[in-house]
Amino acid sequence: MPFRSFAHILLLTALLRLLPAESFLHPPNSQRRRSTTIISNIGNSQNVKFSTEQRHRYIMGANNNDNDDDDEYIDEDSLGDWRSFRMNLANSGAASSATTSSSSSIDGIDLSEETSFSKTVTSESSSSSIATTANTADTSSFSKRPKSVSKQNEQLLSAQNAALAEEYINGVWAHESSIPEVGGLVCRMPLESEIYRGSPDSFMYKKLQTFLDSDEYDLTEDRKQQGSISSSSSSSSSSRSSSTTSQSMSFSALAAKTVFWYRGAQKLLRKELVKIMSTANTNGRIDPNDLDEESLELLQLYMHHQSTWQEVCLVTEMNSEGGKGGSKTITINRPMAFKLSKSMARLVLMGAYQAGDKDKPVSVTRTESDGRETQNLVKFLGAFENQCAVYVGGPDDMDKPAVLIHGIADLPGAVEISRGTGIYQGGLEAAIDGVLSGKYKPLDFRFFIGHTRYAKGELEDAVSKGKYQPIACSRPLVLKQCIQLPKPLWHEVLEFCGGELKEISKLELSKREDL
Repeated sequence: MPFRSFAHILLLTALLRLLPAESFLHPPNSQRRRSTTIISNIGNSQNVKFSTEQRHRYIMGANNNDNDDDDEYIDEDSLGDWRSFRMNLANSGAASSATTSSSSSIDGIDLSEETSFSKTVTSESSSSSIATTANTADTSSFSKRPKSVSKQNEQLLSAQNAALAEEYINGVWAHESSIPEVGGLVCRMPLESEIYRGSPDSFMYKKLQTFLDSDEYDLTEDRKQQGSISSSSSSSSSSRSSSTTSQSMSFSALAAKTVFWYRGAQKLLRKELVKIMSTANTNGRIDPNDLDEESLELLQLYMHHQSTWQEVCLVTEMNSEGGKGGSKTITINRPMAFKLSKSMARLVLMGAYQAGDKDKPVSVTRTESDGRETQNLVKFLGAFENQCAVYVGGPDDMDKPAVLIHGIADLPGAVEISRGTGIYQGGLEAAIDGVLSGKYKPLDFRFFIGHTRYAKGELEDAVSKGKYQPIACSRPLVLKQCIQLPKPLWHEVLEFCGGELKEISKLELSKREDL
């Protein structure tokens, strides 16, 4: 080897040793800035098309964690309407495009590569084993989300709020989410689901897994049900195309699997609860000291489930105070009153306890204060006395004035709970004046007494333990009144989500009918 070439190699080796290892893992800052800019503008772009490799490269560059604030900052205004993007994604069935003949595009992002891949997988799965179709069950059910789950609910909403009903009928949507978010919902899951989805450290979780695998679990009834589901699916799919047949098989596998673990959890719960009840004394009371650790865990799970059964909660705060605070939810499907008495109006308007004289400015006498309160109460009763939707929002701060939730963007004093949701809080005075003038109807508004407050991480912990399922949805599901709904809101939301949640809803309905 010539001396000059050898010297060059030594020089290059020395320079490489001086560079940090990170230099070989991440693109330079200028490239990361360009990647971040491209990703930020995806929501607004109409013509940008990325390959899978390009998207991966951009994301890896944009998500690099370093101390350069300029690199990490993304202008939220450049992200576009994220909720509209998810609505289009949920309604288009882009995740499983077996029934579409052309490539799809959402918000300018070309999905042709993923679409062709889905087509290939689906066509192959029609000739594969049931295990393969079970793996694709989630995507097939995703593309079959229902557009309507209750005509009676739609008719009731039309009578209450025509504008919201039109929005509901033309574009209502809901889908599962991995984490709670402001403006989204968290739905209380059944105890069977909580145990099945729960923490691996839970006694009941371990017991259920063992029970499902054991001979003790009598499978006769469940196998019959699985067989009926599969046979009905096979007969109905005989006249369909191969891709549609594959989706039916996948959905049947998902339904059968859900029935299998749900029935198993149901049987295990019945067995364990009978065991706990056997420890009751002659007065029917259970002494916790007589219970082992496993029974105590189940009893705690059972009691919490009873107090929160089928709650549908709107998330109004999430890790507030710069990420150091907690979260807050409002239960939206617990009606309390449909009309206002004077005492109920005072509770909604001023809370259970009115402030004493010491809380009022010195310049304001008690007489003047009482006069204003009386005037406000008279106006409030005039607007909402004959028709008013009041709900129990949760156990915390029930002595405080009610929270007003609505969908009117230009109502003075109202604040959107999260940008892009179209859900607003506050503006009571303007709401009263608007109803009195005929501009608004009383059922355009919802009043909530109390809420549920979570310390930092508690709501996320409840989700991880299977107690609650986060759901992203369109605003009509949040804003519609829950007054004598033909189909309860909990079932309505889960059915719109499709997939396993829809199957759980059906199983819960059958359990209630059995009772």
